[in-house]
Amino acid sequence: MLLKVGELARRTGLTVRALHHYDSIGLLRPSGRSESGYRLYSRDDVARLHGIQTLRRMGLPLAEVAQLLDGGTVTLPALLARQIGTLDQEIAQGQALRERLGVMQMILVRGGQPEIDDWLASLSMMSTFEQYFSAGELKLVFERWKRSEAEWPGLLRAVRDAMERGVPADSIELQPLARRWMDVSARWMNGDIGLLNRWGSMLREQPSLPLPTGMDRALLDYIDRAVQLRLAVLAKYISADELQRLDKTLDPEWRALGERAERLMIDGVPPDSTGARQLAREWQALLDRMVRHDASLRTRLLAAFENEPLLRAGAAFTQDVWRYVWQAAALDPHAT
Repeated sequence: MLLKVGELARRTGLTVRALHHYDSIGLLRPSGRSESGYRLYSRDDVARLHGIQTLRRMGLPLAEVAQLLDGGTVTLPALLARQIGTLDQEIAQGQALRERLGVMQMILVRGGQPEIDDWLASLSMMSTFEQYFSAGELKLVFERWKRSEAEWPGLLRAVRDAMERGVPADSIELQPLARRWMDVSARWMNGDIGLLNRWGSMLREQPSLPLPTGMDRALLDYIDRAVQLRLAVLAKYISADELQRLDKTLDPEWRALGERAERLMIDGVPPDSTGARQLAREWQALLDRMVRHDASLRTRLLAAFENEPLLRAGAAFTQDVWRYVWQAAALDPHAT
């Protein structure tokens, strides 16, 4: 399989001008020419291009790239191993890219050769990620993905089950899953709504990007409608800037506190007990952390959850627990 320069540029995310430049300086000369004089690139040429781009992303100038590749000091398996090592340190090109490179390395160890489509897909994915995120942002995204990865399969199965059962995206029945989706997504992105929105834009604008197992774009569209409904209700009480300021990584602590409150209620512990009043103080301290100690934001957020059944759906605290904690707080002279 031979590729013309335009096709190679299109499939790798590079420019024709860059490929011409690589040819002119002897860094990447095409293996052949068509009868009309068009440059034709082979699988080996694409593999060399992959090596060029790998070394360039490591910060090497073109002159040193040429010396490394032409001097024989970097073999193809070693080059892949070096790139994977860099990805492990920088986590800048994404988990899907790393997995693909790992497969290619395994093929090389067994004595095989990656096909031209493997090289092309890897190069294209690098270019796509870099359109939306800096290296530092990608490092954060993929480091934190490892922390929340185990939470996604169960959530994806639950969302797909609701979708297949025909639960309307705008129904309150779907809101607990929408809230879980928002929580896991927010903790994945360290609470950065802007980063999360850009990730969503990338998935919508780049339909060829692979998705995690169990996720597809129909499912994403379905749960996104429920999430947007929740955000629209919340927007009646707080601004987009205030939503960004909220600490959205505290849901595990909220749920642990809610479970403690439920145990107290089941055990018949009255709201004026020492344990219940201590829990109320912890609840208010956690709320203060969530709103970054902004009293106005705290008041409006509480009003939103008190007035909007849709927001209460799926919350860490049921209405009974909510009332119990409020009663304990009202009876605690140290609570605010």
